Amino acid sequence: MNVNIMKIVVCYLLLSFSLAVTADDSKELAQLLETYKTIQGEFEQSIKDEKGIVVQETSSGKFVVKSPGFFHWDTLEPFPQLLVSNLDKIWLYDSDLEQVTIRPYSQEVDQSPALLLSGNVEKISAIYNIQKINTDVNAEGITGRFVLSPKATNNIFVRLELGFIDKDLSEMNLVDSLGQTTRFILKNTRLNEPVDDSIFDFTIPDGIDVLIDE
Repeated sequence: MNVNIMKIVVCYLLLSFSLAVTADDSKELAQLLETYKTIQGEFEQSIKDEKGIVVQETSSGKFVVKSPGFFHWDTLEPFPQLLVSNLDKIWLYDSDLEQVTIRPYSQEVDQSPALLLSGNVEKISAIYNIQKINTDVNAEGITGRFVLSPKATNNIFVRLELGFIDKDLSEMNLVDSLGQTTRFILKNTRLNEPVDDSIFDFTIPDGIDVLIDE
């Protein structure tokens, strides 16, 4: 599985933390995410190394996510790539390579940023410690941030950060175990609009190589 396309979240933490993690922090984030039955929109993704040097050209595309974990993440530029899950299988389709990789939906997905967009608060609380950051509105209009630290030591992400403008999720950042930071800016997001569930299944085009990753 292409790790970069699974990095749907977080960046370096440049703000002050509150003194301690509290139950209220988890409750507040839960109240925000529990309203997210569906979320769809556009994204921009950038990746920097531990020194802040850009290591991958900015990519962009569109996404649709439905609770409790269905997702359709479509990278359009600069290289097309599609990630789809129906809670049974995950398809990663690379049209340039004429190749699709299929693997079972698994606990690994539960540790990914896709889980955060799914709004499954019970699972999120089980996997992450949650802390709200005291912050003022910044240039991007962010009005609230939450930092999530994995409870397990084998999680591929060491820190996740969610930025909200009022109640709308607008920014996701992540730091992986190598110190690499991936940032997602969400644009033109729409909450709880009807979604055709067929978008969470993938029909393999003729002539495409199929790889089974178990």
